[in-house]
Amino acid sequence: MIASLADAWDWYEGVRTLTLAMQALGRKHWDSLPWDTALGRDERLRHLEAPRIENQADAVLGDLDDLCVLLMFSVFEAAVRERVLDEVGAEQSSLRHPAIRYAVAALTEGIEHGSFYRVLELYKDMDAGLVEGVNQVRRYRNWVAHGRRGEPQSSVTPPVAYERLQRFLAVLTPSAPGPEAGPPAPADPRRPQEDSGEKT
Repeated sequence: MIASLADAWDWYEGVRTLTLAMQALGRKHWDSLPWDTALGRDERLRHLEAPRIENQADAVLGDLDDLCVLLMFSVFEAAVRERVLDEVGAEQSSLRHPAIRYAVAALTEGIEHGSFYRVLELYKDMDAGLVEGVNQVRRYRNWVAHGRRGEPQSSVTPPVAYERLQRFLAVLTPSAPGPEAGPPAPADPRRPQEDSGEKT
């Protein structure tokens, strides 16, 4: 089960490695494999042909990076909402005034079900640049999730997304592993852009 950014990254690397291997087999070696042995009697393999393998591998690789960003941000969003709800819940039990309790209940509802953009805004004073970097990943995730219509404001690769999301979690939860626990940070990270006004 994919329950963390590390799990999502492992899934991405596994799918990418296996797909690249099948692409190489189909492109370079398929016709020279020993099909007159047990290999040629394998029901899963004997009906495949090199062009089909190449086409399917190309299709997977063409969408894989975007799907990885979508997956990582979904895992990240769930982790952040859960962490913030836990922190608010820990403070809630000490509140006595009905108006304050009502306000906190409304806040809790917003954190659990409302715009994730607004949840991130709560931490802008913590590190505005980092929050904007995460918002850039969020906007790209939204572009992918909504059918990739038009052009994205900017492109976000899986290593860029992982580094920013993991860094935010490390700041939010100091005991969490930092970005060095995952893939290496990209050599030339993209600079965050101004928010488009999208509040999802």
